[in-house]
Amino acid sequence: MQFGGVLLNQRKPRFQPRFLKSFAFLLALFLACSEGIWAKTPASSSRAATESTLTSNASSKKKLRKSSSRRSRRHRRLKISRSLKPMPPLSEAPFSADVPLLSLIEEAKSQLEKKAVRYFAGSGKSPSRRDVKLALAHFKTSELQILSGVEQERKLTLEDPSIRYEVDWWNGFNSSINIIDPPYSGVVAMLYALEPDRQRFLGQDAIIYTPYSSALLQTELVEAGKNYLMEKIRQARQELGRVPSRAFPGMSLATAPGFSDEDYFNLIVTEQMDPGRFRSIAAGCWEFNEQQQSELKRLAERILVIIGANQEDAYSFTGNYASARGLTQFTPIGMSVVWSGYPEAGIPRDFREATSQHLNAIKAEICLLDHDLAGLATSHSALIGSRMEMYAAGAAYNGGPKRVRYGLENFGLTWLHPVSRLAELEGRGALNVSEKKEYLWLKRNRSHETFVYLNKIHAIQRSQDKLSANRSTVTPTGN
Repeated sequence: MQFGGVLLNQRKPRFQPRFLKSFAFLLALFLACSEGIWAKTPASSSRAATESTLTSNASSKKKLRKSSSRRSRRHRRLKISRSLKPMPPLSEAPFSADVPLLSLIEEAKSQLEKKAVRYFAGSGKSPSRRDVKLALAHFKTSELQILSGVEQERKLTLEDPSIRYEVDWWNGFNSSINIIDPPYSGVVAMLYALEPDRQRFLGQDAIIYTPYSSALLQTELVEAGKNYLMEKIRQARQELGRVPSRAFPGMSLATAPGFSDEDYFNLIVTEQMDPGRFRSIAAGCWEFNEQQQSELKRLAERILVIIGANQEDAYSFTGNYASARGLTQFTPIGMSVVWSGYPEAGIPRDFREATSQHLNAIKAEICLLDHDLAGLATSHSALIGSRMEMYAAGAAYNGGPKRVRYGLENFGLTWLHPVSRLAELEGRGALNVSEKKEYLWLKRNRSHETFVYLNKIHAIQRSQDKLSANRSTVTPTGN
């Protein structure tokens, strides 16, 4: 695969040798200090014990990257940070597709591989800009059209004035772009030029991806995403057949009863569900009206559309070394726990490879959930066999075990449904000392990511029939 590139400046640096040594020393000191700060991120005690290995392995990880294998793959991993801009409301598909979309998307990506795009660095008052090419498909006739455009200061301009469009949300290669005219048309793939630092990081100058838009909210892509994800989950569990479970001694991770395939499916969808959009929909409710149910369904199906349209590339380009990354939103600290505690799982020792390849990422998630569950069970043994394992371990996976452990030790299992438990306590006339303590704790932490995560899990489970999953809803039953 070849794309048009940007010629990088090859001028020799003007620094004198003595200055270079001083600069290198200061840079090393800064990196060491920043690493020390990052390593203090709260997590379980076992995770903290493994953090020191990350610094020593950083340079070796860079050496392990194989440029030859990267050139043989069409799409590459992209080191970026998540956009802080909240996701706008999602709408239903404006029309139905009369043609197979999966084959159309693959053809569109193949055509974009033959195109060239460039990035132009800004100078003075002139801002930087980048070339963008969109593959536009007609959902009734299968006709494909390649559109050229420019992105500058987060605004997209297409060269063809006959194309009417609107940008719902600009987020680079994963932007939501709606085509107004021609009718029955949608963006099925994007070729996105990269700036020089990302070019060096990736060894290429562009990325191809299918961004979400309402036109793609079609049953074919939703089902393709569900089937792909479930297939990877089953394959991951099968490959973990000889890896012993810590939460269920004497059993393997393939047969341990704490999690079903659907549980892992729900947890991955929950990880990828935008928390800001979820909060705006749920608004602290336990029972959802028809409008809320519809919006939650679209929010979950958006994730399945992205997975169905991009398959092995879905969510593989997002994240960086210091944050959650990839399909299962793994952090370096969590991966270190898996490497040290579950060596039989065979997870690659390169963090980016382990998180960008879906099978490895899901295997790592299964291991870390088992690790967290085993640790939490030492604080509250009633958790094992309660059918609440997924909630406790999932909340620990997302936000660390500290709050989960505190809740289990002090309040049992009922708080694992924060919204309903808070409503229950608010509805009581008088609370005893323990209940008042729990009420104040839940109220103080109701906006914390751990509690939002739990609410998302329950919301997804209550909408299982609309998410094409078959697991029954589980609600807290007591302590």
